[in-house]
Amino acid sequence: MKFIFASIFPILAFVSLVAGAPVHLVGRDVFVPPVILPNHKSVWKVGTTQTVTWNVTNPPKQITNTNAMIVLVTDGRLDIEHPLATGINVLKGTAQVVVPKVAPGKNYQILVFGDSGNTGEFFEIVN
Repeated sequence: MKFIFASIFPILAFVSLVAGAPVHLVGRDVFVPPVILPNHKSVWKVGTTQTVTWNVTNPPKQITNTNAMIVLVTDGRLDIEHPLATGINVLKGTAQVVVPKVAPGKNYQILVFGDSGNTGEFFEIVN
């Protein structure tokens, strides 16, 4: 009896997965706007308000998610738990953020994260 259940369970799981799949998949447009600012010449000071800018030229006709979040990336690690901004309309192309208290360095990037994510160039943060 144990053998029968063990061999039937994977089959039932597969049938359930296939039955729940949509019959017709609609293509989804993903918008990945390039981050313009900050760039490799930018120097941000901790505690100041800075502008993040991304290129919204030529967005797709349909965007799956226009609600964006701006995240600081340090050495390739995303700080999702402490976003710099949330609820930003990705089509706006700009947002004001306050530079968090972080260690000085040139290893920072900005990620505009919503429908898809796009990381900008490395830039510097100073005290």
